[in-house]
Amino acid sequence: MLFLISLFIAILVAFCLDKPLKNFSAAFYITAAVLTISSIVISQSDITISSRFVRDYVLGIFSRGALGAAFWAVVMWAGALPNGSAPIKKLMPVRGELSITAAVLTLAHIITFGMQYIKNLINGRTGSGDAYRDFIITFVLSLAMTLIMLPLTVMSFKAVRKKMNAKTWKKIQRLAYLFYAMIYIHIMVLFVPKAQKGRDGYFLSVLVYSVVFIGYAVLRLRKAYLSKNEKVSKTVPNAVSACAFIIPLCLSGIVARNADIKYDDVSISSETAFEVPEDTSQMPTETTTAYVTSTKTTSVSSKATTIAVTISGTSVETTEAVTEETTSQNNEDENSNDQQNDNEPEAAQQQSYRFKNGTFEGTGEGYEGKVHVTITIEDDTITDISASSDDDPDYFDDAKSKVIPQIRDSLSADGIDACSGATYSSKGIIEAARNALERAMN
Repeated sequence: MLFLISLFIAILVAFCLDKPLKNFSAAFYITAAVLTISSIVISQSDITISSRFVRDYVLGIFSRGALGAAFWAVVMWAGALPNGSAPIKKLMPVRGELSITAAVLTLAHIITFGMQYIKNLINGRTGSGDAYRDFIITFVLSLAMTLIMLPLTVMSFKAVRKKMNAKTWKKIQRLAYLFYAMIYIHIMVLFVPKAQKGRDGYFLSVLVYSVVFIGYAVLRLRKAYLSKNEKVSKTVPNAVSACAFIIPLCLSGIVARNADIKYDDVSISSETAFEVPEDTSQMPTETTTAYVTSTKTTSVSSKATTIAVTISGTSVETTEAVTEETTSQNNEDENSNDQQNDNEPEAAQQQSYRFKNGTFEGTGEGYEGKVHVTITIEDDTITDISASSDDDPDYFDDAKSKVIPQIRDSLSADGIDACSGATYSSKGIIEAARNALERAMN
């Protein structure tokens, strides 16, 4: 999971590199800026990264905002831990530097997805119903968070802080609480719908982010209460804090659970036909073999034949009595059909197609998971083609609109141009379509 990996990196920097971060903060800011700019350029270009590990766990922690959120989590918890504790002694001296680093890293996510939000807004691709609501909420939250983050980041520099009145600086910094709350709401609006649909990893992500942000809020309020009531017993505040943490955490899990899991019952129709071997002398009187349905009729002698078949423990006896007259009639029909086929034009008999008629499926590798493509072919013409994936809907829709018409028109997955900005989704569709077409090949 990206956030857990990012959280490990942020904690490592905060606790193991606290002195270099304090003494050489500019080097850390420049490094964060270079990584941010690099991730933005790569994400917005057509550069292809074949390694899924690099895409997900190297580029992904920047473009998806996981590393920035992890640094913000460390900054948050530095203000919620008990005064005088060992962790707070480590974190408080570098809290400002950690905030600036977090802001620089967050810009990668803001710019990458902000451009996509603006593009969708201009093109009117904001969805409908719940999708439209979620789009508006995340867009407004992203804009508000950016407007709060930028001035707070500038005020975190020592040179700026020294020139400001201490009380004024502290009052403005309280906006950070609103900023943290917006981060959590923003994540829940994005992740909960995906978790409800059963997409891999999102339910766990909802729980982990809830632990971090709800835990911070509870501890911060507990700390504020105890600082004003130093002589009060901690038993009641601790019990209230535990309930205030567990109840919202459980609610977040309930809301994000996948309620769409269904189990299909498999049944055998009483009308199922079975193809029985012609030679029944070698077949045992009881067998559990279910024979494949066949439309071909087998002619048998006029002598009655009794066959005993056991299916799912139930014995069924079938008696067939076929007269010589019926057999003779069948033979005459077959001869008539053969004669008719001989009279057909030779060119029509030799007509052939590259692909079989029918519906064929294929899979490919997208940005976030498997891409599934279904193609229906009739006489070497694609009559229907559809694609689905766990990739981000905005990017995947862009890829489909560019790639699928090319595949339909050319009846091929070769020489297809990918959609700029949605390269991985495009290649996943192309790969899946190629897989389906290979299965359809005569």
